[in-house]
This record gives sequence, structure tokens and C-alpha cells, in this order.
Amino acid sequence: MRVCAGLLALLAAAAIPGAGATAVIHDLSHFSQVMGETRSYRVFLPPTYATSQKRYPVIYWYHGYGERFNDSTTHYDDTGYGGDTIAAFVATHDVIVVKPDGYNPVTPGASNPHPYNIGPVETNRQFALYFPELVSQIDKTLRTIPDRNHRGITGFSMGGFMSLWIAGKYPDLVSSASAFVPSPEFFVGPLGFDVEYCHDDLYGNYDGVRTRLVTGSRDFIHYYHLRMESIWDFARPHFEWENFDSDHATPGIAKTFAFHMQAFAHPLPKPAVFNHADVYPNFTVWGWDVASDRREPGFTVLEDVSKTGFHSMVREWLPAGGLLPQVKLSIDSAPLYAPRSSHVVTYLRVRAGKLRRVTQKADAQGRLSFDLDGDDYEVGVSAGPLIAMSGYQVEGAAWATAGQPDKLRVTFWNKGGARSPAYAVRWESPNPGVKFNVTTSRLFGLAPGESLALPLTVTVSDPQRAIVQIAAVQGENRMVFDVPLFPAAQPVKDFQIADGRTVNLYQNAVKRVDMVLGEGNGDGHAAPGETFAVLLPDASSLRAAELFTNDACVDNTTRVSDSWHDYDHTGASVKYSLPVIRPECQPGHVVHMLARIVLPNAPMHHVSYATIEFPVWWRATDAATGTK
Repeated sequence: MRVCAGLLALLAAAAIPGAGATAVIHDLSHFSQVMGETRSYRVFLPPTYATSQKRYPVIYWYHGYGERFNDSTTHYDDTGYGGDTIAAFVATHDVIVVKPDGYNPVTPGASNPHPYNIGPVETNRQFALYFPELVSQIDKTLRTIPDRNHRGITGFSMGGFMSLWIAGKYPDLVSSASAFVPSPEFFVGPLGFDVEYCHDDLYGNYDGVRTRLVTGSRDFIHYYHLRMESIWDFARPHFEWENFDSDHATPGIAKTFAFHMQAFAHPLPKPAVFNHADVYPNFTVWGWDVASDRREPGFTVLEDVSKTGFHSMVREWLPAGGLLPQVKLSIDSAPLYAPRSSHVVTYLRVRAGKLRRVTQKADAQGRLSFDLDGDDYEVGVSAGPLIAMSGYQVEGAAWATAGQPDKLRVTFWNKGGARSPAYAVRWESPNPGVKFNVTTSRLFGLAPGESLALPLTVTVSDPQRAIVQIAAVQGENRMVFDVPLFPAAQPVKDFQIADGRTVNLYQNAVKRVDMVLGEGNGDGHAAPGETFAVLLPDASSLRAAELFTNDACVDNTTRVSDSWHDYDHTGASVKYSLPVIRPECQPGHVVHMLARIVLPNAPMHHVSYATIEFPVWWRATDAATGTK
């Protein structure tokens, strides 16, 4: 039954029993244009709501697996956790909490405990796309403070995954996001070309948003939370996390809600420069509209977006999946420019170093339109010089190692319309324990479309650090980039190469299967043009390794996900690589790679690293056909 807007006929209203002031709960519904059906949600109102004229901030809460908007398995709505509940907090604070229903029946009326249409994607319901409509519904029917500065989002388990995903998709709609023991990754997005979304890799989506992670030391998912924390702690400003002596639950609700209240009192400003990666072909963020013809899994990536331009690409997966240059991409800026004004726009195709410069006119709203493809582009909007940092290379090693000096060559481009003067570039890091061999480098003048690589040696003292964030500062221009780090590892010779041959290995954590890996002649060597996997021994079988290298002979952009859901019930997967030896690579070239495998030990799996090296092989000629 649909409940009328305006809260005029709230037959489902119920007060929470107990002494003193109590929150009021209303179970409501509305017809969603996005979903094409009636959707339900629960509202928690402060006891003073009915008698005051105040407006209130809003926290959106996303429930977990097997729950509904009007039911929680651990009673965190009202009666559980010794009173540390949603209702208890709302009873004593000026805030509204909204709990939408994640119900996602595959067939009409089906009983389905699996919410939100994620992992797997089974229907056309898109709960992420529904969020702006829900916000509009709440702001129209309740006395909210209807701006992002007074809007937060949180959730439990699968709902924790959703709260982080939605906040990263709509940082312009929320100022704070938290998650209680969230699922680490799921397949999400449009039915038929859904993509694996892992929070470890999507930390860049939260510019302007305060974030908080709640974990439990006895939680069956704790391994994945520690992995996420090891990255976000150093790559994500305004991030906090707190661990409780808890299992898979919602410990410290009041503390997390207090985090949101503090965020409402001290919201971060709209970022002057932002980053965003999106699984949907079409999306809007911070007033920028992006459309594409992509009909395959992938991420559209925008980096360093501001009035002076951006960096864009479309990748199969993040952070290092193959580019999808065949995708046609159309980007409309926010209304940042004077209406009908003319601007010099430089399009730089980074991989080829090709430059195209045009004069474009903003529309009547002050927007510029950019037509691109899915390749790696730097786009500049400036008639004068405009310096951008667009990548780095590790020198003298095939990857960067924590705890030792790492030599980098950091590449800068001039994507402006005029030659740049010589600049001083200052090196900084917001992370502790980071040392540079120099604090300032000289960047000589660059013509439009010209690049220059500056050498930099960086040392991170912590040998277990997973990432380091570095800023190259040139005047007011702060160019930030992240370098993944790996622990020191010992070389091993006991490994196998599968290049199109059948091997026995572990899949789904503990199942032994026979399967063909790689594509080639199956002789156990990697030759030019062959796809291969690297296998490391584990007890009586093998495990396929995730591989890392910067070797120019290796295309390492193909990655496979091995689901461990049936083993540890997290929705997560372990990755392994299927690189290709580039056809032009000369036999005899020695490839150096870092191999990583995860050894199942729920709930705290073990991670093992090893360095390997092998020569590129001579591919035998087939005497019958004369082919290789």
C-alpha cells in the first residue's frame, strides 16, 4: 500500500518503548521512476520533530544480507546492542535516519535475501542510480536540510559496500560516508556488462567526503578490511577507521553517527580538483556530464578534473586494466566558463604523444564539450602553458619496494597552448616516514605537447607499506600521484609457466581442478605472442599468481578473478594474471616479475610474495605448416 507524501497518514508509525524521549519510526513507500515500482523505506525521526519547525540533517542507512528496511537480524534499529541503536541515537540528537529497502526479487514476489542487485547482478534494478531519487523524495516530504553538507550515508555488511559505493558515485550528494564491516567487493552495474568493483582500488572517488570504516577483530571478513585500511590510510585524506572486539555486527553505532554529526558541523568544501571512476557508461558528477557508447564491462576514469582540463581513459578494470580506445566518449564540463566564451583546448593522446589543438566556444550555460575515445588523454583548457603530471616509471627495478630507495622517473607534459618557462617542482608527501633524495627539481621549459621525465628517489621507511602518495607542487598546481609498494621478497625457482597447457591448481580457494591456462604451444615457456600464467606450488597442487612488472616486453593488463565466496562467504575473489609476451620482444630477454598468491586461512588469509625471472623463449616452428 502506498503511503501519501507529507507524512499525513502514517498508520505504521511506532514509538520506541523506554524511558524518556523516544525516536519515532515510520515505514513508508513511494513509486520510484528509476525502479519502475513502489519502493519502501523506514524513517527514524527525533522526538521533537512533530512539535518543532526545525530542519534536520539526514543519515541514510543501508541494511545487510537477509534484512529488509523494517527488519534487522541483530535488532540495531531499536532493541539490540545494549541500547546502542539507531533509534537511541535519534532520540537524543537532531538528525533523521532513512533506511531504504534493498529487496531485489529476481521474479515477482520471490523470497530473496540477497539485496541490492550486486554480486551477482541479476535484475535491471540499479540501487545506486535510485539514490538521487530517494534523496529527492526525502527532501520533498520531510523537513531536511536539503544540501550535501548535511547528508551522510552508512550501512552494514552488504549495505556497507553500498554506502561506500554510493558515496563514491555521488560525492556531490553526501559529505560523509561510513561502513560497518562492509563487504569488500562485488560485481555491480548494468545487467549484462557488470564489472567487479573493489573498494581497495576506488579510494580516489571520495574527494570532498569524510570517510570512516568500522571493523571487528573477530569478524570473518576482517582480512579484507585490514587490506583496505592499509591502502586508504595513506591514499585517502579525511579517512578514519576503528576496530572493535566484535564479530560481523554494527559495534559503536553512536560513535559512527557522531562522526557524521561532526561532518555536518564541519563539512569539507567542494574540491577544486576531483577524481572519479564510474562503472556506468553515462553519469554525472560535480556538474560534469559523461556519456559513452560502452556496452562492455569497464570503468570510465576522470582524473585531475578542474576548469583547466582533465585526464581521461576507459579501462577494463582498475587500477591497471587494459584501455578500451574503441569506446566513444563525450564529456560536458560543469558551467565553469563565461557563456559563449572562446577557449584554446589541447587534446594530447598520451601513449602516442599526438597533439590536437582547437578553439572551442562554451555554450549558453558556460559549458565546454569534449569528444574523445577511451584511450589515455590529457586535455588542457588554456591558451597559455599548462603543466600536468601524467605518470611515472620505476627505474632499475620491475616494481617499487617498501623500506628501500625506489628510483622513479616522473613524466610531465605541457598540455597548454604556449611554451612553458622553466619551473621549480617541489616534492611532498602527506604520508609519514617518506624521504626524497631531493626536495625540489627543475622542470625546463616545454613546448605544447612536449614531455619531460624528472628523476626522483623516494624511500618509505615502513617495509609493509602498501602505497605512498606523492605530490609534485608547481606554484599553485598540486599534482598528486600514488605509487603501489610491495614488501621485499625472496627469489624462487620452483614455479611453472602455463602457456596453453592443462594444469592442476586450486580454484575457489580449496578446490583442486584441472584446467587450461594461457594460450600458446604448451611447452611450459613464455614466447613472443603467448599468453601465460605463473604457478607457484602449494602443498600437493599449484596456485596461479597475480603478477607485477613494468617490463616493456610484457602486457600485464589481463587479470582473472577466482571467487572465494563459497569458501569465506565474503563476496570477494583472489586475482591472478594472464600476461602476454609482446610479439616484438626478442627471445633471450630476461623478464623479472613479482608474484603474489593468497593462501586460504579463514578468517585471516596468508599472503605470500616471491620474485621470479625467466627468459623469453624461442617459439618453435611447426615443420608441417612453417608457422610459429
